Amino acid sequence: MPSINGLSSPAMDYASEVYSASLSKVAQQQKAEQELTLLEEAAKSVTPAANSGSHTTTDNLGQNINVNV
Repeated sequence: MPSINGLSSPAMDYASEVYSASLSKVAQQQKAEQELTLLEEAAKSVTPAANSGSHTTTDNLGQNINVNV
């Protein structure tokens, strides 16, 4: 970051930190938006049979059980 006339070194250090934190926040927001978009796309491709209806599974004793979703 270039120097600004009239600011002392500690003030420049602080300004640089604030600027870096701002850039980091923007990067985190962009990443979060990308992840939400990916989750939305993944949710669209879920098959209806996987998210509703009756399913048969096996419990921990090996017995078949029906699960209604």
